[in-house]
Amino acid sequence: MALPLYAQQQDSTETIPAAEIDSLQAVRTDSSFQESPPEPKAFDVAIWEEPVPVGANPVTNDSLMRWQIWPGWGDYQAYRRDVISFRQGTSGRVDAYHINGYEPHEQELKMEGLLLNNPVTGLPNYNLVPHRKIGRVSENFGGGYRSSINIRDYYIVKPISFLNYDEAGGNYRNLEFLVARNFTERTNVELSYWDRRGGGYYPNSEVEGSQIMGRIYHHLSPNYLIRGMYLRNQLQRDEPFGYNIGNPETFAFDEFRSVPVSSNGNADFLRWDLVGGIYHRADTSSMEDAGLEISISKNNKEQTGMGDTLAWDVWSLNTGLFKTYRFNRFEIRGEADFWSHSSSGENVLTNRNWTILEADVSGRYYLGNQVELFGMNRWQRRSDDFSGYELSGGLKGAPGPLRFTMALSSFSRMPSMQSLYWNSYDFSGNEALDNETGFSAAGKVQLKVFPSLDIGVSGRYKSAENAVFITPDSSYTNSEAFESVSGTAFAAFENHRFEIESSATVQQFAYSDESSPVAMLNNRDQILWLRNSAFVKGYVFDRAAYLKLGAKTLLSPFYYAARTYNAGANFWQGNSTYNDLPPFFRLDAELSARVRAIMVVIRWENALDGIGQAGYFEAAGYPMPPRRLMVGIRAQFRN
Repeated sequence: MALPLYAQQQDSTETIPAAEIDSLQAVRTDSSFQESPPEPKAFDVAIWEEPVPVGANPVTNDSLMRWQIWPGWGDYQAYRRDVISFRQGTSGRVDAYHINGYEPHEQELKMEGLLLNNPVTGLPNYNLVPHRKIGRVSENFGGGYRSSINIRDYYIVKPISFLNYDEAGGNYRNLEFLVARNFTERTNVELSYWDRRGGGYYPNSEVEGSQIMGRIYHHLSPNYLIRGMYLRNQLQRDEPFGYNIGNPETFAFDEFRSVPVSSNGNADFLRWDLVGGIYHRADTSSMEDAGLEISISKNNKEQTGMGDTLAWDVWSLNTGLFKTYRFNRFEIRGEADFWSHSSSGENVLTNRNWTILEADVSGRYYLGNQVELFGMNRWQRRSDDFSGYELSGGLKGAPGPLRFTMALSSFSRMPSMQSLYWNSYDFSGNEALDNETGFSAAGKVQLKVFPSLDIGVSGRYKSAENAVFITPDSSYTNSEAFESVSGTAFAAFENHRFEIESSATVQQFAYSDESSPVAMLNNRDQILWLRNSAFVKGYVFDRAAYLKLGAKTLLSPFYYAARTYNAGANFWQGNSTYNDLPPFFRLDAELSARVRAIMVVIRWENALDGIGQAGYFEAAGYPMPPRRLMVGIRAQFRN
């Protein structure tokens, strides 16, 4: 029995069948040396495939990411062409990313069916993603943004192991190893450990932590699979609560003259998840069409600083099931989830127990010529009598050289538990908040002008009211009506030797009340970012190695008021009392080389630091790291 693996063509997000190698069926020896014929197997194992969610677009895959070096999954987001990022300068923190115009509170992050949003704040935590194990990532544009991550599976007889090591200046270091083995043709076990450290460039900014992940899957029969996963993330962070910036253009970007707001603030974070499920497919040539999943999670945080202690210890139990029906050109999927959250011990919430019931129905109709009409409907009900919905419909296709996705959505989004029931020394929730309601139109279009040249645009328009804003008296309130527009245009050239890309991303907000007391802390500003990259690649040393060499640049040409992370409230404000960020420029030089099963990836980050600017900011109050040389090694071992 030979299993078709899948490989990417020229680092593409598309997949094509590859050679039938690394089969789970061992090669039979000469029959003359066998005393008796082998026992027949119950069934042959065929690779288990999961479908791309309805209306979703591919983002990246293992073939693309193996050439890149990222401290965390959030840093990958920051380098995307359609993203404006607000990072705090140190890996391991809850940073903010505007992805095609979708703000953090609108984003849903799922990995193998596990929701990675915080149950208290509702924010996605990109630090939880084991990004070096990603097999495929897809995303949906609707009333909210949904990201779906699938981990690589290994269908090979021999044991396989990976070693990843990254190091740079300051306290930055990543060390990760993974071991996977098929004990039988039907059973695979995988275990990995990731030690990570960061910071040290400014006072009270260091981060240390680890991630442990174990996975197992077993084919019960040709049609049924059971799968389990344990994921544990632990982080110990210094919390500076921002820095005393004054004029950002004269800020001292060094470890000795920078002054944190809190010199001894710190936070301990721990989250672990245990997930198990059973899944079904119609036959070995079909994709997964049904499943039942159960997960239990513990989310613990304790933060001290500024004369206050914040803590939560939340246990979560989730049960979910889904079923997909396919009839010729029509496909419909139903999904139901139930969450039960319970907090114990010291807690910052006045409501300590709550449940959520969620129902999703999505469908698509294939019109022909690789064009489909799709629709999605989600309804949520929480035990505190809040409910919400999202209704979306759109068109997606890839006829000839054109690729496009367009979606129109209406939504009503429940306030987070934090904004309703927060109760700390400095901040308090507001139980009178209303749902954020509105309309959204989002999409992207990409045209292959020539085999090596692509051009495209993407963007989103949103009209809404009652978003959650923070108030000057340290509470929460609903916003007035507002509109936002985000757009990206790009051109990309790629052949066997060169990769060249240019893009521009802009966001603009318009508020009905620009003079309200909450405007200064919440109203987003206009931002324009320009990105360029150029790489040369090819075999060297008589095809003994494959090299990719080039640079990426980011230019922000105008002053703008940036978001800031309010550490005391664990809340991303839309604006702040800090001065506007000045224009900045960033250049990263990169080199990656593959020699057999070993890859070396080098990035000289912020290489022009100190030339024309002392440093730069993405989030107000949090300086980004200075120039640093990051070196990474990726090694794969068989047997």
